[in-house]
Amino acid sequence: MKAETELEIENILQRVAYCAIPIDWRTTSSFPGVGGRKGVRRGPGLDFLGTALFKDGDDERHINWVATSQASDDEEIYKTIYRQRKELQAHIFVDISLSMDYGTERNTKRGVAAEVAASIHYALDKTRDKVGCTIYSADTVIETIPTRSARLNLIPALVNILECERAEGLKYDPKPGNGLDKALSLMPISRQLVFVISDFLNMSDADWDALGNLAVVHDVICIYVQDRRERELPEPKGLLKHLHRFGYFLRIQDSNGDSKWVWNNARTRQQWTENWKAHEASVSAALADRNCEWLVLSTEEDESAINSVLNLFAGHA
Repeated sequence: MKAETELEIENILQRVAYCAIPIDWRTTSSFPGVGGRKGVRRGPGLDFLGTALFKDGDDERHINWVATSQASDDEEIYKTIYRQRKELQAHIFVDISLSMDYGTERNTKRGVAAEVAASIHYALDKTRDKVGCTIYSADTVIETIPTRSARLNLIPALVNILECERAEGLKYDPKPGNGLDKALSLMPISRQLVFVISDFLNMSDADWDALGNLAVVHDVICIYVQDRRERELPEPKGLLKHLHRFGYFLRIQDSNGDSKWVWNNARTRQQWTENWKAHEASVSAALADRNCEWLVLSTEEDESAINSVLNLFAGHA
């Protein structure tokens, strides 16, 4: 681990959210990590579900003698039915395309992605759940961390998010690739909580289709990461406002890493904002059409915004 990465991780861990993800299938068990959620199948376990008539072939150890003794029919034998306990599994997909290294405020978009991923790991660790992490770029899958204890995966996930480079030899192509499509193809069929952290600037049709197919089986939440300079150009203030009342040339670096000069006046700023709103609306519509929940996070926001990410799953059954 690089020294600067270690320092950045220390700073991230001071800003993460420490609350558990509120999901309806969580039980009220006082034993952390044991029986934390109700399973969807009936079977052996410690959570009482009810009683039913005993049939030939049933396990005699499950006979409920109290219910049997209270039965009106002396020939009826009752058994206890338990709900099978099931742990929650989650997976985090983190986009580290070139555009995610952009940031003009408190952090880069990749840094915000690391903060969100850390908070998700902490939340899942509170209930002793497991989580995996896949890091991808616009074109390919960079790294996959297998599903295991959230506590064990926390540091490896952060190191890879912060240090992983895009595949060697791949130059940035403004045309979208199929990186997310390739990453999502690794998901198992069983239901999981899935987080996709990206700026959604490098999405291909295949990526969007894969995201829609994923949401059919899994609970998907997309973290839409933005930077203020993507949404608006700076407006001169104070003395500069009088000096540049007709506008001025402003050199900016866009999210693709390209530097360019723009004439910054009221009209340009308005058009810039309108263009971004149209883009944001198209991304939001695409996420809604694919039954994904999403939340916008910006690089200038502090750690309090991350709590809203975890609370988006409140009420899921």
